[in-house]
Amino acid sequence: MNDDADAQAHPERAVIRETRSGHRGTVLRKTRPRALVAALLLAVACAAPAAEKLFDFGSLNVDLSKVQAKPDSAPVQIKASPEQQLESTPESPAPQVLPKDAEADIDKTVKQAQLKVAPVSVKPSTGGKQAVLYPVPEDRDLIEVKIAAGSEKRGWLEAAAERFMADPSLKTLDGKPIRLIIDKIGSIKSGALIRDGKSMQNGRNEYQVWAPASSIFRGVVEEAFSGGKLFETDDSIARSPMVFVTWGPVQQQIDAQLQKSMSFDTITELFTRELNGELIDPNGRTYQFGFTRPDSSNSGAVALITMAYEFFAPQRGRYKMRMEDLEDPAFQAYLAFMKYMSDQSKTSTGKLAEPLMQAGYGGQPLSTVYVYENLAVKLAFIRDANDPDGPKPVIRYPRYNLVSDHPYYVLRHGNSREQVEAAKRFKDYLLTRDMQLMALQREGFRPVSTEISNEEMNQVFGEFVDNNGLVPDLIKASQVLVPQQNGAVIDALINTYTELGDPQGNNL
Repeated sequence: MNDDADAQAHPERAVIRETRSGHRGTVLRKTRPRALVAALLLAVACAAPAAEKLFDFGSLNVDLSKVQAKPDSAPVQIKASPEQQLESTPESPAPQVLPKDAEADIDKTVKQAQLKVAPVSVKPSTGGKQAVLYPVPEDRDLIEVKIAAGSEKRGWLEAAAERFMADPSLKTLDGKPIRLIIDKIGSIKSGALIRDGKSMQNGRNEYQVWAPASSIFRGVVEEAFSGGKLFETDDSIARSPMVFVTWGPVQQQIDAQLQKSMSFDTITELFTRELNGELIDPNGRTYQFGFTRPDSSNSGAVALITMAYEFFAPQRGRYKMRMEDLEDPAFQAYLAFMKYMSDQSKTSTGKLAEPLMQAGYGGQPLSTVYVYENLAVKLAFIRDANDPDGPKPVIRYPRYNLVSDHPYYVLRHGNSREQVEAAKRFKDYLLTRDMQLMALQREGFRPVSTEISNEEMNQVFGEFVDNNGLVPDLIKASQVLVPQQNGAVIDALINTYTELGDPQGNNL
């Protein structure tokens, strides 16, 4: 029996398609969810309406260091924006504001090291407009919903898909079985396929749901269409701030020598010190930093946005990137320096974190990685299980942070009404208390549902707060939250970065 025939005979089985080294194949298997964190003894809520959103960081830009309580000081009034957020109080633990946090040396480094790079011409995207085609006829015996999802959500979505397709009240629509397919593919890559019309196959869209790690690329995709609404839904299904994860012995030296919170400015100074012969790692290892390829992975694109914000924001406050900013020779030299000095060999954030989970400190070359918080929690859990007395991964929230909102976009283009309805039904299922709790317990995602209490979240995260530096209060996790940026400028930033060659400069 072939895969399609088997899937029709057994629609309760999830068909998981992965992207491996650019080749997509079909793997049919019965997945067995594995608990990452011990399950909480919680009462299961009865059937509840679709959960409410808990956060909306889209336009928030506030210096959170000003709301962090100082020891023995009077309570500080907490900024009440956004309207819906986790409870935040002066007593909530927050990252320490270090003595030299106010010092930014990125531009100084560029000048002192005389960094230069062959200039790259900034080219806006020229993608043509596609007319939204909706609906297409549903003439098949089953309703297929294929979800383009980042690797960071794979485990959760696979487990949820299995449960959904095993539930008699959910698994059929108009008498037809619903088949859910989870395609593990980078957020930027999948968005580019949809934008460029390459997701269309014989008049049908290959994808019914685009589930990237964040909404930063939404505008670029949406602006490539005309003649109708492209997205039926855009609900967030989870939250995860970005974090730097550094091995304990190295982080202790960074804190002692630099006295700065982790940021790309801090990474720049670490690279500069090493080029001048000063080793940071107490065991004499070269300091190495890794983030994902920005043209393939959301976290890599977020890294570029944050680099740009750090480079320009000190002079401009609520900075919004502009096309002309990307032409700045000093900025291009800085990006080229970071590209030259960093490891960007991985196309997904999961692949970046996995070697650290498996090998630990000393068993692989990276000292620090820039990943989603939920992967940092996984890393901490796995290292504690495998080597409880060994060096711990330390979680540090970037001084400038961008919270990934994990949207769930139901695509209308090239899809049938039945596919859209089935995709919406699965989205509502993901927002139920049970599935939100699964995302928290198994994958370390912060819930968007108000049905998950702070106490329950703290029970899951609690052991990582003291041991690994996790901050339960998301409002306080970072000092400044980066505001939303223009999608077309983000696209041009990624293209510019990709074209940059090696820099020239002192000690290079």
